[in-house]
Amino acid sequence: MGWRSLTSRASVGLLLLSCWALTLLHFLLNPSTVSRPTENLRDQSPSYTILTIHQGHQAPEGLAEEHPGPGASPSQHYQDENEPVPHSQVDLQPWAGPRESFHTEAQRFLRYISTLQLRCSVALSQALQRGHPDDPAGGPWAVCLDHMPTLALKQQQEKCLVYTFSVVKRALDFVEVMSNVGCEVHSFGLTPKKQADIWHEGQRLVLHSQVWLDWHEQQLTAFLQGQRSSSKTLRQILQELGHKKIDVLEADLASAEWKILESVLLDGTLEAVHQLILTIHLHWPGFEVAGNDATVVRYWYSLLRELETRGFLLFHSYQDIHKPRLFLHRSHFNTSSTYTLCWVNTMWMF
Repeated sequence: MGWRSLTSRASVGLLLLSCWALTLLHFLLNPSTVSRPTENLRDQSPSYTILTIHQGHQAPEGLAEEHPGPGASPSQHYQDENEPVPHSQVDLQPWAGPRESFHTEAQRFLRYISTLQLRCSVALSQALQRGHPDDPAGGPWAVCLDHMPTLALKQQQEKCLVYTFSVVKRALDFVEVMSNVGCEVHSFGLTPKKQADIWHEGQRLVLHSQVWLDWHEQQLTAFLQGQRSSSKTLRQILQELGHKKIDVLEADLASAEWKILESVLLDGTLEAVHQLILTIHLHWPGFEVAGNDATVVRYWYSLLRELETRGFLLFHSYQDIHKPRLFLHRSHFNTSSTYTLCWVNTMWMF
């Protein structure tokens, strides 16, 4: 019994010694498991996940980024300061009078689109060059050469870029004039001729794409005259063509102009446009524009005022006397249902 008892005690001692040795070896190989004083933990930089969400926009799933902790470059954490920050909505202007009134709203709106904010001494139009852009005989569209000196001299180091959008057939004077002064012209929407591109004396004047300008950030399919075409936002078109700026953007969108104007204001794309030529239609509210008549006109006016806050000043306003004289189905304002307005972006940075 004495020998067995001695052997048993030796075994237990050997087992305890082995456990202590293994524990010591574990701490030596893994020093991070040793508890540290609380003040030392402040020096650590643990990683954590953040989501960047702009007002009115939810970050897409899977785009969460890993925050590298203190000391990392700010460009790793935040949006590029040069990238336009989307807005959730266009702020509505106060009512034109002390109370809601369609008549008062209409008067303010018509006065606003008829009052020029910028003087242009030399412009391009159907007459090529003229000295007074407020002369109705000059035609509906105008490009102010005062703010395009390189175009006026026809000695651009970088070729000017022109976009034109249309859902109606019309004359080719705009694309031909802009191409003749040396601009690269891209036409979108309804093909102005049977050919996809416009050629003159062996040279391609206009590159045409069967793409329709839309205010939805998605791929859609439209059918017009038996032709299949895709619908894209201005931001998508710029990205696909690799363009950063547009010297002149001209558009006749057949009452889709209000929602498209809202979309390019909200996503910041309009900042890339130097001169904007937009045909507006006033005989009905427009696609996806809801509300009573006073609310609709207030919305229109708010969009144009938002343009002004972004630096766009009106230098040419043309009332098409050949169109019905209707304003939201009413005739007592004695005004055309169609205007063409031309702005210069005075904050253009390109």
